[in-house]
Amino acid sequence: MTLPAPGNPISANMINVEATRSGTTNAPMSGSSATPQTGSLVKLYAPPDSNVDQTAPHAYSEFYSKSWSARTVKYYQRYYYGTTTDFANVYDACSSSAWYSSSTYNFYYSGTLANGTVCYDASSGSTLEFASAVTSPVSLKDTTTGASTHTCNINSSSEITNYAVCPTLTAFSASGETSGASVCGETIPSNSFYHTGIYAYPESGDWVFQNNGNYQPVLTTGSQWFKAFTSPIAWAFRLQNATPGPGYVNSDNLC
Repeated sequence: MTLPAPGNPISANMINVEATRSGTTNAPMSGSSATPQTGSLVKLYAPPDSNVDQTAPHAYSEFYSKSWSARTVKYYQRYYYGTTTDFANVYDACSSSAWYSSSTYNFYYSGTLANGTVCYDASSGSTLEFASAVTSPVSLKDTTTGASTHTCNINSSSEITNYAVCPTLTAFSASGETSGASVCGETIPSNSFYHTGIYAYPESGDWVFQNNGNYQPVLTTGSQWFKAFTSPIAWAFRLQNATPGPGYVNSDNLC
């Protein structure tokens, strides 16, 4: 519902009700200072929930034709490891290490975060956050926990597409790295890793990480082999520190 248009009666009761409060809630226009105070009508209608100007002086006329909607603020991260290189894949985007970058922004949305959700600038409360399409994965960070929870792309209308939950990882034990398939002779599991595959061990095309939930890839010096100690078989796999990204399994072999 939208508040009345100019020329019609408007009251604090109407403004409260539009914002889902009781119409009789005690609500000063802006409070006793130049900065709108919490609980005041002007502060209640600040971006991103609405777009009433927060600069004094204030009047009821500022609320004509305004609407109010509870908005949720999310953070997104476009860049990888503090550089200006776009994330190569969703696992890069889910990596918490990416948050070391200064290229972190926030946007707000109404309703449920999903494909088709429109992202608005959290400062202005009205303009679209994304001026153009973002075709590489974007990382979405939970504003409460600080964890990367989802990835998505953004189309030219600032709408979320390809919305996905950050993957669940499988734990396994592995040897140290060696330069050849002789890794099958390794007998000591010296690493605890996690991978994205569907089996107990990682296969070609999977990704291998150092920890669960942070999606920090296993870094190697060039291409290196590891042995996965998984029952009932032992499995060799090779990681590369190159395209499409560190931690990517480009070869595997049954020991």
